[in-house]
Amino acid sequence: MKHGRKVHDIQENEMKMNELTGNCVKRKKGNYLCLLAAVLLIGGCGQAGVNQALGETTAVNKTADEMAAADQASGETTAAGQSAETAAVPDAAASGEEMSVQEMYDLITESVTLISPVIMQDNFIENYYNIDPALLEEYVFSMSEEATSAETVVIMKLKDKADADTISAALQLVIEEKSGEMENYLPGQYDIVKKSAVKTEGSYVYLVISEQADAIEKIIEAQL
Repeated sequence: MKHGRKVHDIQENEMKMNELTGNCVKRKKGNYLCLLAAVLLIGGCGQAGVNQALGETTAVNKTADEMAAADQASGETTAAGQSAETAAVPDAAASGEEMSVQEMYDLITESVTLISPVIMQDNFIENYYNIDPALLEEYVFSMSEEATSAETVVIMKLKDKADADTISAALQLVIEEKSGEMENYLPGQYDIVKKSAVKTEGSYVYLVISEQADAIEKIIEAQL
């Protein structure tokens, strides 16, 4: 009887060995545990050793699957965040619709907090900066009413882009004026003014003097 039971135990262990090695072939993850379990079985560690090895193999495979799923979810989240960031600034060129200057300015004020902005009219730009409104198809000339802020946002669309140099020279006077106002009294604002520049793109001429100039110019450039 003892001999028959021993033979039965050997056969049962062989069956478990085949099952274990079969799992090793089918699943690449945790192969080293499969081999460990096989060694335990051959070495006579018995039923408890085999069951423990099988359990550890399953746990490792489960952990690996969970990590792969987490990596995939992380990648999808990152891609979604990048897509949202890209979509944050509407692109007129992509949509095929040209945004008006006023719409550009409205988009700026929705995206960036300007410092007490005031919209200047024809008589102001003509009297102070010698800009002829007749040369402009449309424009927005915004300046902060705060004496301690040099913030200025100007977007002008010309009727004829041949007048770009004339308008650019006029807006350069704005930079010089603001620079003179701030140089001896507000060095921080003076530095902001010195970093600004008049820019031209096709029939558009624009000037941004602001601590948030990069963000504002990005919005403008996306529409041109």
